[in-house]
Amino acid sequence: MTRRVPLVTVLVFVLVLAGCMGVGGGGTTPTPEPPLRATATPATLAPATLDATGYATHRADSPPLHTTVTARIEGDVTLQTTREVRATTARRVYVRSTPDGPAVVGLRSVPSVKPFENADLRKDPAAGLSLADRLARAQSVYAAVRVRSTTGERSATLLGTEATLTRHRGTTRVNGTDRSVSAALVTVAHGGDYVTMAVVVPRGVEASLPRLLGGCATRRGRRESFSRRPWARRRRRRPRSSHGPVGCC
Repeated sequence: MTRRVPLVTVLVFVLVLAGCMGVGGGGTTPTPEPPLRATATPATLAPATLDATGYATHRADSPPLHTTVTARIEGDVTLQTTREVRATTARRVYVRSTPDGPAVVGLRSVPSVKPFENADLRKDPAAGLSLADRLARAQSVYAAVRVRSTTGERSATLLGTEATLTRHRGTTRVNGTDRSVSAALVTVAHGGDYVTMAVVVPRGVEASLPRLLGGCATRRGRRESFSRRPWARRRRRRPRSSHGPVGCC
């Protein structure tokens, strides 16, 4: 006599199997990876450089950077991932008063991140930012620089690393008035961070780029000094003549 399996038992077995496979047989839903978190080390200008160029510390802060990075590794097996990033950057802004408006130097450090835990691949979370965003985020004085043209590029050394420095002309709005400005930008990888120096000055104002590039350093655990006098009232100092006049762009 043939034995019949109750229909209820078969139905329960099918439901359990479907639950193990996921809805529609697509497998279990992967657990989202947590955001990548990292903190940058500040880069600063040496006190001797500030004395020689007439700049004074205007701001020292740590703006957050929330973004995503996409990484891909190709080989025997191709790996690709997109990760959220919650980074703490380090920014130092220096200002020198001029008759035409402030000359500004911004140093912004962005921590590198590793999208793959078991692969030695590091990414710059700020690499996808536009030129205008990079200029704005590196300093806090000129909030929106509208780049009109790129006037050239040259090799420059920052923190011991050679990179391409680009020069630009543009405009910015100050107190409701459009002002013509010149800008220079360079980014290097240094000590696990990506350090950007951005210089924005009124058109025709010297920026002392060689001294600024050579006077940059990273500081760990050292106290930074701030001028007690407002930067706008600081007495203007001319750069020493050993390097000759050097304009921003």
